Amino acid sequence: MDKNIDAFVSDNNVRLTWIAFFTQWVLWGAVYLLRHVVSEGGESSKTSEDPETAAKKEGKFWKGSTDGRLENRVANLNNVLRENTLLLLSVLILNTFGNASTRAVMIITWIYFAFTVVFAFSELIYGNRVVRLGYSAIFYGLTLAIGGLSFAQGW
Repeated sequence: MDKNIDAFVSDNNVRLTWIAFFTQWVLWGAVYLLRHVVSEGGESSKTSEDPETAAKKEGKFWKGSTDGRLENRVANLNNVLRENTLLLLSVLILNTFGNASTRAVMIITWIYFAFTVVFAFSELIYGNRVVRLGYSAIFYGLTLAIGGLSFAQGW
């Protein structure tokens, strides 16, 4: 299966796929800068808090996992965007090198981006382990779909 790489990369759907990735990357970069703006540069409140009190807070499965400080919420937001951007990058590279799917991957990528934005800002508002589990399952499924299309239609 000898595909023309020039025809693949000049496809508008491939272009839109990489625009979605770059948009997510720009969002991650903006939050990366914001993280340094809101950072107090000191130690986390968990190190200065009574260990028994911290253990009681972390023992609650349904309770939010952030302590309410903006610095910690922005750090969680940065982690979400970094992890999702790197996951998306890996499967998009796999798809591009394999000259695989174009339109389907573009649609899945924009869905992935939309879920990333919603999840990232829900993490900023209220971080919850159950919500993280649900979104992580969605992201895992979407990256598996892109990876599967890469091998089914490309490599």
